[in-house]
Amino acid sequence: MMLLEHDAKVLLAQFGISIPVGVLANRSAHPTVSYPCFVKVQIPVGGRGKAGGIVKANNAPELEQALHKLVGATVRGHRVHECRIEQPAAGQECYVSLMLDPSSGKVIILMSAEGGVEVEQHSAAGAMLQQQANFEISAVKLAAQELAQQLPKFAQAALTQAAHQLCDALFKLELTLAEINPLFVQPDGSWIAGDAKLVADDNAIERQPLLLALLKERGHAYPEAALKIDHGFDFVRLDEDGDVGMLTTGAGLSMQLVDELTRRGCKPFNFVDIRTGQFRGEPTRLIQVLRWIGEGKNVKVILMNFFAGVTDLAELSRLILIALEQTQDIKIPIVIRLIGNGLETAIQTLTSANASLVVETDLEKAVDQVVALARGHAA
Repeated sequence: MMLLEHDAKVLLAQFGISIPVGVLANRSAHPTVSYPCFVKVQIPVGGRGKAGGIVKANNAPELEQALHKLVGATVRGHRVHECRIEQPAAGQECYVSLMLDPSSGKVIILMSAEGGVEVEQHSAAGAMLQQQANFEISAVKLAAQELAQQLPKFAQAALTQAAHQLCDALFKLELTLAEINPLFVQPDGSWIAGDAKLVADDNAIERQPLLLALLKERGHAYPEAALKIDHGFDFVRLDEDGDVGMLTTGAGLSMQLVDELTRRGCKPFNFVDIRTGQFRGEPTRLIQVLRWIGEGKNVKVILMNFFAGVTDLAELSRLILIALEQTQDIKIPIVIRLIGNGLETAIQTLTSANASLVVETDLEKAVDQVVALARGHAA
């Protein structure tokens, strides 16, 4: 889960990192602020400034104009719901980040005395220093200190301190990335985080009180992560205008189906890994996913795909029928592909109870049926 800038800064402040004064705002409500200020869209992607997502406001009318322009707009493919109104920060722009390398299990430390929006160019020009350290707090802090000594003198103390505090956040919050860019260094050696990026390990959120509290307070800003915490499985809306709803298990196979449907001209509404092994005889997850899919205004067909190993398809078929009974208001054709344990009983259960269901054992044939229905042809 990539945290929005505002939330990343609020969390980093708890680790002693200095941040500019700032508040969240939208069109309908925003607090009194001092001027000049910057209005910064809150979206989970970088490059906001180059995309017009950061606007300076010198007075109240300019602030109102900026909020009216930015909130509700789409910036770099993301709809803007909130902006951070922030006081200006200045100084020499530097860069520091700590990143977990999944292939080695080590922490990669990056530092540069040149940061800001052109940091990629600085990196390509050789201005970015890099070091690896074992996944242990003292090792990372020592490596960061040694790396900082290779920077110009004005940046050494500031980037050492910033890296140490980022290290505390990385380990305490079980992050996979902690980055400050730009890190503004003042002539007196003090520094402040101009922007911040934190990426949390989704699998660690449940044991992180600070992240859980964030999701409880601001779940609307992280709907996918909040849904996973609340319901125990992944459901991601891929395209609000999508024409194919998916009710599937197995993350890898589900992603392959998304790619295949897209290749064949369909627009998957969602991705889901419903995790049938956690049903425990209850149809609740099936019902919930069907209702979420039912919210898609353009969904023309639902594809269910269950490749059963441990899961008993005979039991699953019973749960599917209960879920369909409780979601009769969702009148969308359904194609079900089943393979695995208890297949024959499952097919008999489904087809004898609901003649309108299209049940297939061959995945390619099931996809053919889905594509035909999405295009408005009879299955």
